[in-house]
This record gives sequence, structure tokens and C-alpha cells, in this order.
Amino acid sequence: MSAQRDLGQSMLQVIFSFFLGLVVTAFVGIGVNTFYPEPQFSMGGESSWSQWRLTTSIILLICATAVMLLSLAIADAGPVLANGALLGGLFTMIYAVGMGVSAGAQWSRFAVMTAALAVTVGVGWWKFTRGRRPSVEVAGTTAGALPGEAEVRLSAVEAKLDALGRALRD
Repeated sequence: MSAQRDLGQSMLQVIFSFFLGLVVTAFVGIGVNTFYPEPQFSMGGESSWSQWRLTTSIILLICATAVMLLSLAIADAGPVLANGALLGGLFTMIYAVGMGVSAGAQWSRFAVMTAALAVTVGVGWWKFTRGRRPSVEVAGTTAGALPGEAEVRLSAVEAKLDALGRALRD
């Protein structure tokens, strides 16, 4: 029953993190549109729309970067909130890339995409590789690859499997 409760709790945390990511993205998107609204429609005003899309893309990129950095800063506070903030930053980055793709200026659009790629790779590298050390192989096994309790549980399972194998051979 405990394993089922733990699985339910884990699923709830994943759902909450995902939902938090969506809410952060909506918050940033609405905030940007509130303080930097779309230009008024006018005939032949495509250049103003293109400039607005590019500028909005840059603003969203900056906000996405800030949210992703915030997720790294609060990582020790708890994985659920940190992961939700990271997802919010990633979703906002997707929004920024989409807005940038629709902008007309080629070089400016490429610069926004380059910045988005650099930030995403940098934050991903920091989040998922920082503090990790490669495990050392000793006689075909990895030493220290599992945390303490998992190592003990795995050893118990291996001992039971060995005993079962011996019983089946006899």
C-alpha cells in the first residue's frame, strides 16, 4: 500500500510541476502583452507587426531565461517548485521561439534563436550535470551508483534472487 501511495504522490507532484509550468508561461505571456501590447491594425503596417513580434520574442526570451535561472536558484527549496519553474521557463522559451520565427527580420530572428539555444543548453547542462560525478567501475559493477537506501534494497533483491536460483537448481 505504501508503494501505491508513493506512486500517487509522485504522480501528483509531476502534475503539479507541469501545471505550475503552464501557469508561469501564461503569467509571463499575459504580462508581456499587458505592458507591450500588439500594435493597432493598419493597412500596410506589416513592418510594425514584424518589429512587434521580434521585440516580443526578445522580451519573452529574457523572461524565460530569468524563470529558468530562478528554477536553478530555488532547486534546494524543493524539486516540485524548481521543476515547475523550469518547465515554465521552457514553455516560455518555446513561446519566444514561436514568436521569433514569425518575425520577418532574418538576422535578428537568427540571433534570438541562437540566444534561446544557448540559454536552454546552458541551463540544461547546469541543472542535469552539475554536481554529478561519473561512477567508478569496479569488477564489472558500478561503485556508488545508487544512493544508500537503494543500494541496500538492491542488495537484498540480489540476495533473494541468488537464493531462488540455488533453490531451483537443487
